[in-house]
Amino acid sequence: MKNVLIMICCACLLGACDKAEVSSIYSGPDGIHFYYDQAGPFDADPYPNSSETGSLSSSEKIDTLWYKIDIMGNVSEKERKFSLKQSVLSSMDSSSYYTGIATVAVPGVNYVAFDDPRMEEYYVIPPRTSSVLVPVILLYDPKVDYGSSFSKSFCLHFEIVPNDEVKILDSRFYRGKAKFTQWSW
Repeated sequence: MKNVLIMICCACLLGACDKAEVSSIYSGPDGIHFYYDQAGPFDADPYPNSSETGSLSSSEKIDTLWYKIDIMGNVSEKERKFSLKQSVLSSMDSSSYYTGIATVAVPGVNYVAFDDPRMEEYYVIPPRTSSVLVPVILLYDPKVDYGSSFSKSFCLHFEIVPNDEVKILDSRFYRGKAKFTQWSW
């Protein structure tokens, strides 16, 4: 008798679940921001290893640091595009923009410029995607003046550029930072 009651209850529950419809669960804004997993300044570091820095030499002329961008909000059925740009802020704007002894990186010289056509393929968010990885491609500059040192440090601050399709979801996490060293050998 007990088994019969359990089977009847299960059948009723299965029948009820068959016709249930889930309404839209999320109704907030859509947007993107850099994945952020460290304490301190909010500028995103390379993913997955936030302590990673780039390294270039005459034998290793290219290095790539990857950054994760999270896509938040409603599921999109269409492809969307975004872009990055070098930040023009300085240490006067934010303590996280202090470069120390590092030189500010120059687009097309120390890294592949964000508006370079080769980078466009990385600025696409496929449909039904919750994150994308975006590279910062570092370049060896043969004209670097090392002075009395064997290396020169560079720093690049960059940010997501919002557009009509893609907004910045969390204004604390729209910037990234790349640190790298070029060696004289």
